[in-house]
Amino acid sequence: MLNTIRSWFNVLPLRQELVVVAGVVLFLVGWFVPGSIVKLLAFGLSGVAFAYRGVVWLRSGVPAEGEQATEHSSITTKEQDSEMKKLVFDDFQPGGKQFRVDFVEETRNQGPVPPQAPQRAEPERSVALSEYEFQLSDFVDINEDLFVREGGPKSEFGFLMKKVLTVVKEVHFAHSVAFFWVNREKNQMVLESFISDSEKFMTHRRREMGNDVISQVATTGHPRILNHVNAAGQLEMLGYYEGIEPVKTFIAVPIFYSKLQGTPKEPVAVLTVDCIDDDAYGPETLASLGQFTKLISALIKSYTDKYDLLLDSEVLRSISRIREQLKMEFSLHNAIKTLAEEASKLLSWDYITIVLFDEARKSWVVQFVMNRMNDPYVTPTHEIDPHHSLVGSTLQSATPKIVDHVDTAELPRFYKAERVDAHGSMLILPINSTNRCYGAMIVESKDTKAYSEADVKLLQKLVDTTSSALEIFALTDVVNNYVLVDETTGVATRKYFIERVQEEVQRANDFGLDLTVVMCSIDSMNDHLQRYGKEGFDFVLQNVARMIRASVRPYDLIGRYDFNRFAIMLISTDKNESSLWAEKLRRNIASNIINVDQKSFSVTISIGVCGAVSQTSDIELLENASQTLKKAIEAGGNIVRVY
Repeated sequence: MLNTIRSWFNVLPLRQELVVVAGVVLFLVGWFVPGSIVKLLAFGLSGVAFAYRGVVWLRSGVPAEGEQATEHSSITTKEQDSEMKKLVFDDFQPGGKQFRVDFVEETRNQGPVPPQAPQRAEPERSVALSEYEFQLSDFVDINEDLFVREGGPKSEFGFLMKKVLTVVKEVHFAHSVAFFWVNREKNQMVLESFISDSEKFMTHRRREMGNDVISQVATTGHPRILNHVNAAGQLEMLGYYEGIEPVKTFIAVPIFYSKLQGTPKEPVAVLTVDCIDDDAYGPETLASLGQFTKLISALIKSYTDKYDLLLDSEVLRSISRIREQLKMEFSLHNAIKTLAEEASKLLSWDYITIVLFDEARKSWVVQFVMNRMNDPYVTPTHEIDPHHSLVGSTLQSATPKIVDHVDTAELPRFYKAERVDAHGSMLILPINSTNRCYGAMIVESKDTKAYSEADVKLLQKLVDTTSSALEIFALTDVVNNYVLVDETTGVATRKYFIERVQEEVQRANDFGLDLTVVMCSIDSMNDHLQRYGKEGFDFVLQNVARMIRASVRPYDLIGRYDFNRFAIMLISTDKNESSLWAEKLRRNIASNIINVDQKSFSVTISIGVCGAVSQTSDIELLENASQTLKKAIEAGGNIVRVY
């Protein structure tokens, strides 16, 4: 009863409660007071109070106890409905630059009103109470090419690794996150990618494996957690900071991958995470990082397969380019030059050298050199020490050799007196055919341990293609021993010309006679080959040879020195007279009109003139003439240069 009365009073407003209390009090006063007038007055006022409460009850209705709860819950539901907001996500904005998120307030229990039904007046819904705008770059990498097409699979992998490490850092509130490759052949840890808040993170990519925690994980394949990193031993313990950092917790986990079926036994990489808080990581962190390592392993598998396919296709393209160049100019110089250029596209290098056996000098000679930095290094025409040099030992054994530390090797690279300041590593690959060693290709880098057995297998495919061409050259020389005249141009062959030069140089030295060698080549040879083909270029060579024959005396000698070069030996003629003759020849050829396939054009030549001096050798005379021609070509062509 008391609860019922109390609940009934709770639903009354304050004014009605006061009126009811006053009515009860007046009724009690009228009941106990003896005076009749006072009784009538008290009962009258009490009746007025109860009559007032009755009128109010008739107008609004007094809810029962059960109805009270329903009304309260209805009020609560209405309040909740009035506070509910509808989220509108609009991703079809004009221009594609921004998205828009709207929060719209609306009430429940209001379905669509049929058009025929009379519509009640109701408050309008509130729309777009607030609007949040964000940039497209919050969700898409606008300024970065996601596929990094120009860089290939390696750049793609590096790009995705940056993204993975960024997520790892954010999830684990890390100070630095890094990914290291494990190179067991060279006993090195190689930094692939990192994300760090520190400015003291290591700047070099390679470091030797030692006793640090990362090397231990790479060796054992077991993860490691350091709950407290001592600042005094931080540099030796972690190894990737160049100064002391406020790192307190460290964790390193191995990453496994194998091309073969079965469970891999040794990790291929290590993922490291550190934090500036004490005891920040535990078993749950290992479980989380385990999922990330599985993701990274899947990335490694995907991009390793893709990289292998890309590398194989690049090797095939290099072989095709070598063959195309040999079709355009089938010469020894072009073969070794193309080999060096294609090798430079596949490996990191600072110097590339080609060594071949020179039949005239009966020794191994440097034939071609590529020097990236133009540092002091060996130059063409230098002879190799076949017994006391790294290259000489490789030529004798005819087996590839990798030198990880050149500066600690017992033998020099080429010969004892070489002047080479660079220190690093080198790869020596012999150029072999089935029955003969023609020479070697030497690739050198200023970095130590830069090459591996995989690099040997890669370059071997290019070398095999070039060695086949060198074998054809050797067989051609055997045939040319019995041929004195070039089939295409009608002038002397290279071998016969060199033999005659040896005789005439000896005659000039014995009797003090003048002798000059003039070398000339047709400018823009590749353009002519592409435009008119090999047959058209042969016709050009025939015209140039005809004009040279018309300009010399009967006892002078003209020879085809290589594919695009003629050599002329002028007997009893000094270099001044020869230069005037060469200038006249250059003008005549430049003004001559050649017709090929109903096309008329002219060609120009570059000329190098070298006169024999007292007691000069035939090798020096030919080499000096060749170098002078090279300078004329480098000067732009269509010019005469005198040694």
